[in-house]
Amino acid sequence: MFRPLAVNIGIRYARSRRGFITFVSALAVGGLAVSVAILVFVQAVVAGFEREMNDRVLGVVPHIRLASLRPVDDSDGLLETIRDIEGVSGAAAVVQGRGLLVKADRVVGVNLIGFDPVAYSEVSRIEEFVVGRDVRMPEAAGFEILLGEQVADRLGAVAGDELTVVLPATTVTPVGVFARQKTLRVAGVVNTASQLDRMSAYLNREDAGKLQRAGVLDREFHVKATNALEAATVRARIAGELAGQGFGARTWMDTYGNLYAAIRYTKNMLFLLLSLLVAVAAFNLVSSLVMIVNERRGDIAILRTMGSRSGLAVGAFVVVGTVIAVVGIGLGVGAGIGLGTVAEAGFPWLEDLFGTPLMGEYLITSLPVEYAVADVARVVVTALVLGLAATLFPAWRASRLNPAEVLQHE
Repeated sequence: MFRPLAVNIGIRYARSRRGFITFVSALAVGGLAVSVAILVFVQAVVAGFEREMNDRVLGVVPHIRLASLRPVDDSDGLLETIRDIEGVSGAAAVVQGRGLLVKADRVVGVNLIGFDPVAYSEVSRIEEFVVGRDVRMPEAAGFEILLGEQVADRLGAVAGDELTVVLPATTVTPVGVFARQKTLRVAGVVNTASQLDRMSAYLNREDAGKLQRAGVLDREFHVKATNALEAATVRARIAGELAGQGFGARTWMDTYGNLYAAIRYTKNMLFLLLSLLVAVAAFNLVSSLVMIVNERRGDIAILRTMGSRSGLAVGAFVVVGTVIAVVGIGLGVGAGIGLGTVAEAGFPWLEDLFGTPLMGEYLITSLPVEYAVADVARVVVTALVLGLAATLFPAWRASRLNPAEVLQHE
């Protein structure tokens, strides 16, 4: 296949077996590979956190929470009104409050959420995260409960166990005043791999309604927006529609919005900062190509005396730099993907090894990795542009060599 002379010469120089040139090229390739691998890996981790935030946290928590300041007589009619509002994709009534879960000598404070499993599927995908040997959603009048994974771990509870819920209210009996209690059966464990598992417990809405007679749990309406990022706009529409009916509204952004914004901001800032690593590697490529030019001074001088134009030398060394850059970027992308795969798979092993949840204090408690094509492409393009820019000075320097000065010392 026909190839321009500059390409043939450049590829031959890049594949040279001369010890010094091979060593210099290997350093340039290695520098690019390491910097690109780090950038690909870090971008994948941040993208993984963003994915988990969208899929797990925003898939489970309601986008908008409406708290009634007084009892609601017509819940079904109110839900239909909310569902008809532009931007709302689902709504469900819940009974929510706080309590203590007790098993043997272990006590854990939780946020109790009473929901209808069928209606609540419009708002949350919680059923996708339920695990256990006897998995099912809490049934009405069964007084069953789903525990967040960290709640279950602290209680030492599994599906099928019984525990006691203690509510922050008292019941007066002939023999004294006692805290309101009820025995519940664990129907399963909710594992979202996030901080939602630390304080949450779920039971059937009818059972929660029976507990509500003590005045402990508040009725709420959970709403899902068609676009989670437009939750504030949808909240404003709901507030306008329900004005004067005594509702207070909060969105997921009030609780997790700063974290979500921080993830997106961090992703862009890390890309900018870690691109400096690629720039450093590109600077190393400049010095490597300069040394290759010095090593090939005689070849360049002979080509010039044979009548070649200065553009031939420029093209040849641009090809050399491009080959080195492409090889380094390719190895870096492969190493970055491999590092992310190993890190994600090995993270649970590290937690077992150290005997502690390494990310237990964060909203997302695992190490997610997501390789988005756009992120990898952005890294590749950035590295390739910097690599090509690094070839220009050495190539220009090669074209400026004086053949007479070079050959008189050969």
